[in-house]
Amino acid sequence: MLFPAVATVALLIVVYVHANLPRFTAPGSKRLVAHAVLLLVGLCFGVVSAMLSGTVAPPWAVIASGMGIVHLPALCVLVIKRVRHSGRS
Repeated sequence: MLFPAVATVALLIVVYVHANLPRFTAPGSKRLVAHAVLLLVGLCFGVVSAMLSGTVAPPWAVIASGMGIVHLPALCVLVIKRVRHSGRS
């Protein structure tokens, strides 16, 4: 099936966002809050989605996909900041 591929892409998005977040976020509490909020909201969204999906997909794939979906807006912001050569905010 396609579940491992979708989960892999979603987890690559998560890794990319968390690896590049320090480059564009001021050190200290802002960075910590950004990492924590993204991870907690992504995990909660993924778990709730997995509970609601039933037997349509394996729970691990739904959780990973949910985390990727939550990290997608952050990915877009980081790509825009990279293209514009923005500094830390």
